[in-house]
Amino acid sequence: MAAKPTVPVALSSESIDDLIYDARAGDLEALNADIAALATQHSVPEWQIVASAIDLEEESEGGSGSCVLHFPAANGSAEILNALLQKLAAADVAQRTALINHCNYSGNTPLHWAALNTHLECVKALVEAGADVAIKNGAGHDAVFLAERAAWSASADEVKEDEEGNQEIEMTIGESEEGTGGEDQGAGEMSAGRKVVEWLLSSEKSGSLESGANEGSGSA
Repeated sequence: MAAKPTVPVALSSESIDDLIYDARAGDLEALNADIAALATQHSVPEWQIVASAIDLEEESEGGSGSCVLHFPAANGSAEILNALLQKLAAADVAQRTALINHCNYSGNTPLHWAALNTHLECVKALVEAGADVAIKNGAGHDAVFLAERAAWSASADEVKEDEEGNQEIEMTIGESEEGTGGEDQGAGEMSAGRKVVEWLLSSEKSGSLESGANEGSGSA
């Protein structure tokens, strides 16, 4: 297992859980209040609280290794994600990009989750903030591969699993699976997954990305 990241502030597990829950539930008011309270308690700027909100519990004990950015990215909560990224703007580039590109225990970054769940606005926000589109997860896939896979999947169930059975999908609390690549599409309308693929491939930061997720996958 990779070494745990160094965080600016040693937050309690309860504080981290609260921040992640706020972000996961899409409660911006509670998230802002909790971040402000912790920043005051520890006498640090708010970005340091955001950068320290990482689930560092051991995987064997139920920890995911995910940071607070993973959850709004996965759930398509662009408002929450942009609010967090705005707070991180006060950090230096190295510290900011380290969190934006933080890999959880499965090797997935927030961008992987946003792409897999075909949330274009979150994908755009992360890439524009410095997300590395070429990072590959533990299964060896980058964000464009996951988005293309979602676009070509026959059902949402196929999107939920990868070849090794360790792919994750973080669902919005209390919501169904709509918007994860299996939604209804009008005739001739580009799917959500395809929109993400096209945007990523056209991005100036795309670099060398995987393509043809539906090709050469017969051995999966």
